[in-house]
Amino acid sequence: MLRFDCDSSEFSNSVNELLLGGATVPIYVSGNSMNPFLVSRRDVVWLKAFDESDLKIGKIVLFRRKDGSLVLHRIKKIISDVSFIVMGDAQTWYEEVDINSVVAVVTTLQRKGKIRSDDSFYWRMTNTVWRLLFPFRTVIMRIWFKFKK
Repeated sequence: MLRFDCDSSEFSNSVNELLLGGATVPIYVSGNSMNPFLVSRRDVVWLKAFDESDLKIGKIVLFRRKDGSLVLHRIKKIISDVSFIVMGDAQTWYEEVDINSVVAVVTTLQRKGKIRSDDSFYWRMTNTVWRLLFPFRTVIMRIWFKFKK
């Protein structure tokens, strides 16, 4: 399995070809922006090439920022056919993404050792609840990190 913390060009060279060939590629999550839903170096996501039919609220996408970094965030709002708003689950701010910067979409995840597809009841419920709790995320995250320590 690939680590998400690989260099962006290394990722592009080694994985992009697989995605374009129709493969689903598993990678370890790296970083804390998707906490508590996805935990760095513990959870795994399976990626497939992004298709415009994947442009749905709640989908988790891997996109490339203008600085070249790769980021895994959830679609919060669709603005148009070519742009949308994404946000990390641990964040209270969001950013606009152009559809052409999307590299892949998450189809499956392994969280705490359990594998779930993006159409599972668990995924849909967790996604919906977390999106509805957006106004309270700051407080929730403070409490979560306090108990985590």
